[in-house]
Amino acid sequence: MTFQKTTLAALFFAATVFTATAQAATYPDLPVGIKSGAGALIGDTVYVGLGTGGDKFYALDLKTPNAQWKEIAAFPGGERNQPVAAAVDGKLYVFGGLQKNKKGELQLVNDAYSYNPADNTWSKLPTRSPRGLVGSSGASHDDKVYIVGGSNLSIFNGFFQDTVAAGEDKAKKGEITKAYFEQRPEDYFFTTELLSYEPSTNKWRNEGRVPFSGRAGAAFTIQGNDLVVVNGEIKPGLRTAETHSGKFTDKGVQWKNLPDLPAPKGQSQDGLAGAMAGYSHGHYLVTGGANFPGSVKQFKEGKLHAHQGLSKAWHKDIYTLNNCKWNIIGELPAGIGYGVAVSYDNKVLLIGGETDGGKALTSVQSMSYDGKQLKVE
Repeated sequence: MTFQKTTLAALFFAATVFTATAQAATYPDLPVGIKSGAGALIGDTVYVGLGTGGDKFYALDLKTPNAQWKEIAAFPGGERNQPVAAAVDGKLYVFGGLQKNKKGELQLVNDAYSYNPADNTWSKLPTRSPRGLVGSSGASHDDKVYIVGGSNLSIFNGFFQDTVAAGEDKAKKGEITKAYFEQRPEDYFFTTELLSYEPSTNKWRNEGRVPFSGRAGAAFTIQGNDLVVVNGEIKPGLRTAETHSGKFTDKGVQWKNLPDLPAPKGQSQDGLAGAMAGYSHGHYLVTGGANFPGSVKQFKEGKLHAHQGLSKAWHKDIYTLNNCKWNIIGELPAGIGYGVAVSYDNKVLLIGGETDGGKALTSVQSMSYDGKQLKVE
């Protein structure tokens, strides 16, 4: 666990532990470091881009030995961080994100695009998301994209508009920052509905309110009819250790609470944002993410600006879920977060992301776990 001092940048089966053994890289590195980007798997090809990759997207054929990343058509919506991406019926869909406008204000956008690998073309979709999609997490199921969490568009955009309008007035900026951070989690109005988008009808749907607080940067996966949501930020700088599962039924998604994510030995568990998750041999794995150790303690003591004076830490512990119980089964070589995770060939691929100090990664790591042995390559 490595610490970095930060201020405004905070916005964003058995109980036995098995230690991972480092192996030679199986997949080639990305051409550029990509953190806070987006991506998804279509068949045997994974697509990753945006974030620190600018308006670039890259594709890698995972089935072909010695294949290399190939640059595809540039994303037409401009450079952006933290968009949502998922694949449906052989196409890649990208929603929202955070980008600067002509005034230099960081603004949350709610547009939508699709990419067709058949002819290497992007199309802007005639729709906009009904909620802000920064810090949101997406996954696909049948013919829909499902989205959990996200920041409030008006509050988020207003903060950056006010900050830019304050110019060089440090006192004014200080007042704006104080007013923004010194609020209760519920007063940020993060998205608390499960949203869906159906490409075939171009329609958004409210799939019901989730029985937990709004999140930003939660790890969200769908496997078969099962949904899992792990941690996330509940207000700027403050994470939660809560975890939840859901199941698609004839009556909609039925949710239940899971145990909190446990703390690594000798540490506190301050929750994670930007963790990366997937499935290997039927086992759910989640790793990485970042937080501010001590923030939960400060919040419980009544400090609303919970991460003030604390340092950001990136994590490397690997957790698995078995019979509704969490176990730590090993760790990565170094902390990681805010990358793209996909499940393929009984491995969870960890693509790009960031590590200690916020450095953007080009690496492609993989985790596999058969219930007895964990391998990190």
